[in-house]
Amino acid sequence: MEKEIIFLIKFIPEERYVNSLIDHGELFMRSLGYFAELEKHDNDKTRGDIREGLLLDCVRVCANRPIYCMYSVFNYDLIPEGILINKRAVQEFFPDGRGHFAIIKYEDFITKLNSEYFDGYGATADLVNYGAIDWKVQQQLLTTDPQRAAFVKSSDYSYQNEFRLIVSKKLPTIKDEKAIEDYKAIHGVNFPHDFHKYSDYVARIGSLQSCAKKHSINDLFEYDDENFILKTS
Repeated sequence: MEKEIIFLIKFIPEERYVNSLIDHGELFMRSLGYFAELEKHDNDKTRGDIREGLLLDCVRVCANRPIYCMYSVFNYDLIPEGILINKRAVQEFFPDGRGHFAIIKYEDFITKLNSEYFDGYGATADLVNYGAIDWKVQQQLLTTDPQRAAFVKSSDYSYQNEFRLIVSKKLPTIKDEKAIEDYKAIHGVNFPHDFHKYSDYVARIGSLQSCAKKHSINDLFEYDDENFILKTS
């Protein structure tokens, strides 16, 4: 059976942000570099990956590009009783057992991705490929298409079935108040320089009410050792 994306799922802890996504098509995006720092500083290995955008083990590309990440539901995840969703993905995104998610029809979502919603910048959307990249391919990506590096991750993350949207806009840097306060707490009020980070980015692609539905984690039921089921019948 050829793999085909049927739905996209966005896991979001707070219900109000799921409402914003469905009602207004609000996409809250972080920089690619943010996710590399997330593992480095917060030891978050679910959302974070210290190798994000890293080519040739030494060059980090597109760290200032905004990305939006979602979970993919494929045709083989659909069974007569409902939709199978990887249990590990759910449990790691919602470790406290609470949260909400939006499930969106893939084709309808894709048709809404016009550059006008991204300040005129182009956007690339695709599945993440899991596994190592040949060294020569990395060299080629570095010189011809570095943005594609954002769509490659270690096979350790394959359970996330990740679908990504990356915008070609270069995000500006802003003062990182949290990093400054954390430094002060450890070293005192005197520190050598300000800390900076890339800003966040919000795009609004219009209402998704006709193609999306909100669910709670409580709507998921045990199916087998690897999956929950979202019942549709």
